[in-house]
Amino acid sequence: MPAEEDYPKNPNYGRGRYRRRIRLVNIGNTVRGELEDTNHAFRCTVTHDGHYVTNIDSDVLRIPFDTCPGASEPIRKLIGLPLCEDIQDLIPHTDAGGNCTHLLDLVLMAIRHARRQQTEWFYDICIEDQIGDEAARSEIRVNGELNHRWEACNWEITAPENLAGNVLYKGFSKWANAEFDGDRKEAAFALQKGYFVSSARRYNINTQAGQAALDHADVMQGVCYSYSTPQIEKAKRTADSARDFSNCPEELLTFRDPTVI
Repeated sequence: MPAEEDYPKNPNYGRGRYRRRIRLVNIGNTVRGELEDTNHAFRCTVTHDGHYVTNIDSDVLRIPFDTCPGASEPIRKLIGLPLCEDIQDLIPHTDAGGNCTHLLDLVLMAIRHARRQQTEWFYDICIEDQIGDEAARSEIRVNGELNHRWEACNWEITAPENLAGNVLYKGFSKWANAEFDGDRKEAAFALQKGYFVSSARRYNINTQAGQAALDHADVMQGVCYSYSTPQIEKAKRTADSARDFSNCPEELLTFRDPTVI
């Protein structure tokens, strides 16, 4: 990731928390997905024939780079994938660098939700700001019920005791696939993605409008759609893309335009 000095610090970091909310709605042969967090807002619609994905539409509503809306096209390459019981079975058929990471996650969760009997499914993720080298709480609620609660410091879990020492960056997939299954595994992966994005709260991203993605090519090249060629050569940071939901989780998934009062 870019070095800490590459971005001005967020003066409110240490007094808040990162939040992400995901909603999945399964009606007939259609699954609607919605995701909103500090840095992103997406919607998708996945249709299927009961066995395979037949169409994918998406709305890219709030994004960090002006090239991100183009990710609505490569995500359609997932059309034809089978409905699944485990998202990890689909990962080998996806191109992480050629897609928006968060839109890809949302669409994969929507594909899996097509097999659920429950119509509506919610994930609520909350990552407390880490102060110094003190462990901070990370938790995910599924349909309002606590599913995972981890204490973590500098990308490593410190509690609960049975998970202590496990990492939340490279190496996460290996241990999480062995530790969890079913809905609990999906929730663990969703929480890890939230932890990853929560690090952006350390910086005042909104002061970087117009900055070129190419400025960070040395460490970010190829990690997602906008950081891949040819997008990275022209991508610029958008204005007012970051929002603080620390104390207003009820505003998640309202997709409010922060520039409109």
